[in-house]
Amino acid sequence: MTTFVDKTVNSLKSLLDHNGTIKLFGSEGYITEFQVTFSNYGARDEIQSFELIHSISFPKDYKKFLEQHNGARIFDIISDGENIGGGLHLFSLEEIEEELEYVELFEGINGIPIGHLLEECHLIIDKDRLKQGDPNYLYLFEDGLDYKSLNLNFEIFLDRYIMCQGEAFLEWSYRTAENYG
Repeated sequence: MTTFVDKTVNSLKSLLDHNGTIKLFGSEGYITEFQVTFSNYGARDEIQSFELIHSISFPKDYKKFLEQHNGARIFDIISDGENIGGGLHLFSLEEIEEELEYVELFEGINGIPIGHLLEECHLIIDKDRLKQGDPNYLYLFEDGLDYKSLNLNFEIFLDRYIMCQGEAFLEWSYRTAENYG
């Protein structure tokens, strides 16, 4: 059975060239080349062990992604033929373990960091929201200071991020003719 996450990922993959790159129309008329890479293996066997160690039961949509791709980099910018990053880095389970070692960074947050967004923010699954059955369990932790709800789950976040071609869609409601640019 194909899921929402599968459809989103497979559709993006179908647009990539043989090098995993794609040229996209961006804001203000710019065309940018991006690199997209998905892990070639899933973490099906490792998920249960990780969940037990960290007292979490991953949501179905995120678990489905991990089962297919244990990590990804989506819309890293290619400049003069070189990957300079800047996109969405979805961590593998091993990378999540490494991030959790930075205890001081996540002090006071009951969550699991699952990625970096634009290399400035952590994408976090809030364990408290998950335990309460709240489907809006995804948070953004900006610069180690601001912890805010995205009011999204993983599959909706991933779908919107890909639809917006890596643009910071979360900020669009704040941009007006007066403050744009």
